[in-house]
Amino acid sequence: MKLQHIAAVVALATAGVAHASLADMTGGNSSVAFVAIDNVGTTVGSVFVDLGVNLNDFDPILGSNLSNENTKVVWDFNTSTILVNGVAKAANNDFSAFSSFVAGTDSDTKWGVIAGDSLSGFQRMLTTGTPSAANLSSQNGGATSGMGSVNSMWVNSGVSALVDNGSYYANNAGDNSYVAKTSNFSVNWQNKLKWASLTTNTQNNFWMAVGDGTEAQVGLTKTLGADTTGLLNSQGTFTFNKAAGTLTWQTAAVPEPESYALALVGLAAAGFVARRRSAK
Repeated sequence: MKLQHIAAVVALATAGVAHASLADMTGGNSSVAFVAIDNVGTTVGSVFVDLGVNLNDFDPILGSNLSNENTKVVWDFNTSTILVNGVAKAANNDFSAFSSFVAGTDSDTKWGVIAGDSLSGFQRMLTTGTPSAANLSSQNGGATSGMGSVNSMWVNSGVSALVDNGSYYANNAGDNSYVAKTSNFSVNWQNKLKWASLTTNTQNNFWMAVGDGTEAQVGLTKTLGADTTGLLNSQGTFTFNKAAGTLTWQTAAVPEPESYALALVGLAAAGFVARRRSAK
């Protein structure tokens, strides 16, 4: 593993719980949240999970840890654990509300991963989705203006104070903390995007939508020879497995320099053997 990736893993693994409050979008670096809803039919419910990482951890402009290649994070909602490249992240998580969500809902679950801030003049939203080229071109400054109201989604949902490093389950549409309520989502958050951020897809890409109408895909890689096996559109990908109770973030795997060196040694050896045979 490259030195910078080792440092990134160690930093995250020892970070503990010292991250911005879930309601801290006005502070410029909110927590990142997993949201899942089932609002179809008579059985309805939602869950809101603080993933224990922050918006800036994914910001591709900052070149942050989780947007880098060779990154894999697994949130296990059943055991309340987080693994970063196989190393347990020290945190006081409580994801137990997820089991209530699974028990109380059907199979038609929509889900997404979201974060944001409403700093004056620099408003950002991290959101999942698979936008089309038309979606992206229409996500202009006018569409994204007033993104400061996004902060209301966290506050109005009624769960912010309850789920720092934790989770909240609501089991009926009349609950003020039901995070899928129209008054929370379509007015204060989803209407700022030109694509669906909550979907029934197993996998989603991750995007940074900025208030000036620009977008950047998180986990974008242009490295030749990168292994993108299992990644949606060969880019950074969230994979949700409701049955297993896991959410996985993964970027492209890039061979380490020593791997290239070993491959070259192998080729040289093969060439040497071939030359000896042809000489005989």
